[in-house]
Amino acid sequence: MVLRLFVPPGEGQHHIVPKRPDPLGANATLQYAVVSSSGAAAGYASYAARYKRRVTPNKKVSSTALFIRASGRLGIWAIAVGAAVNAYYHRSFTTVVVSELVKDPIPPKLYEKTENYTVEDGCLAGAAVGFVAFLPTLFMRRPTVSWWTRMIGMANIGACTGVLASHAYFQYTGERPKAMEELERQRRRRMLEFHHIFWDKMLMQQFDPLMQGYIRHNGVFRAYNLPAEVFDAPERFGILSAPATDTSAAADAAAAENAAYYIAAPDWTQHLKAMDKDSIEAEINDCGRERQALLKEAEYMAYQLSQKQYAFVHSTHPNEDDKQTRIRELQLLAIAYNRLRANADEAERRMFAGQHWLQQKAAMESQSPREAWLAAHPSIAKPETHDPSASIAELKKLEEQFKNEVKVFESRVRSQAQEDVEKRDKWIKDLEDARTMLRAVDCICWELEKKVPKKEMEERVEVKAVETAKKEEKVEEPPRVEEPPPGTEEPKTAEEPPEG
Repeated sequence: MVLRLFVPPGEGQHHIVPKRPDPLGANATLQYAVVSSSGAAAGYASYAARYKRRVTPNKKVSSTALFIRASGRLGIWAIAVGAAVNAYYHRSFTTVVVSELVKDPIPPKLYEKTENYTVEDGCLAGAAVGFVAFLPTLFMRRPTVSWWTRMIGMANIGACTGVLASHAYFQYTGERPKAMEELERQRRRRMLEFHHIFWDKMLMQQFDPLMQGYIRHNGVFRAYNLPAEVFDAPERFGILSAPATDTSAAADAAAAENAAYYIAAPDWTQHLKAMDKDSIEAEINDCGRERQALLKEAEYMAYQLSQKQYAFVHSTHPNEDDKQTRIRELQLLAIAYNRLRANADEAERRMFAGQHWLQQKAAMESQSPREAWLAAHPSIAKPETHDPSASIAELKKLEEQFKNEVKVFESRVRSQAQEDVEKRDKWIKDLEDARTMLRAVDCICWELEKKVPKKEMEERVEVKAVETAKKEEKVEEPPRVEEPPPGTEEPKTAEEPPEG
């Protein structure tokens, strides 16, 4: 029993009807009706127990019976009034607002399954327990309360207990504070929609006078509930503000917000043609000098670190504070050394990139063959037989990242929320880029993975050929033959493939 009851129309498709966090339930009207009616019944029973002569002057009724009867009658009225107000609110207000933005709003639902437990699950469980507790009362003699009042009253009391117990449980687990924080953020964002609705006169004329007063009250007199982002950047939310003296910062922020998620990759041919050889050579020389200086400084920092380590090990510390200070000194010197070496490695990487660019630019201009384009590989004797498992593992991480980003962009494209609808073109472009990146990394992994089985197969063929050659050699050998002296190798057959 994991349900959300009385789901409102257009839920989650507009800021005016946000989707409440799961632990709090889909619609608070049921909880308000159950808890308020049970609380009012408890107050009435307490009053009646004190003034029995005024409440029940002609017959004796226990306080429990009065509580059950009041809970049943008030529960019916509270649920009926709550359902009527809820239906009027959604039919006269939220449905009209959502239909302006969403073509096919989600219709209301009596219930909806969810993956997490909610307060409404506790409400249903409590109501079921109350109904089960009512069944034995059917066999009572001369009951002072009618059977239907007892049934509704005890179910209502059980539902109220289930609601309160569920809130207490979610408060204990920590889910309720998080849900309330998210709900408060949704409410503040929802207040901003009343501002837009109030100033949209064509939309305002579709509401009746009562709803117009409700919108005016929330849009004008409750502006203090707006989210904090509105006061920092009102233009982002469509609110006019005083003109700023410097608009460059706002323009930069808007450009950054609308920029593509992935950095555009350059056309390599055009990049080589537009490359300035002199500036790249100068940058390579600067990187070389910078790398030498950083390596020298890193060596000096390592020397200082070793001195500090020797002094720390061969000295006594007067107190714990001095010891902790010396330990932190060692830690900071190690961090400084790591950063210097990282900067030196980055300078070396830039040197390699510049030299590689110049090599390929010269090869392109001279129409050189393929070998002139390839990067140097002194550590790899035969690149065709190299096992790229480490590179494949890194590419697999990128592949998982791109898959997750594709899912995120797909959900944003399908989303009917206002901020996602406004940026749908941007999300579509980012989704296309993410799919392109995913296809590219998949192609690279496929090409590299084909080399691993090929190498294993070559090794198996080589071992098989050696075993066959040994068998043939044993058959042709005479029964008596001197064994070769230790340390000498057996001559290889012509059929044996070269090692590698």
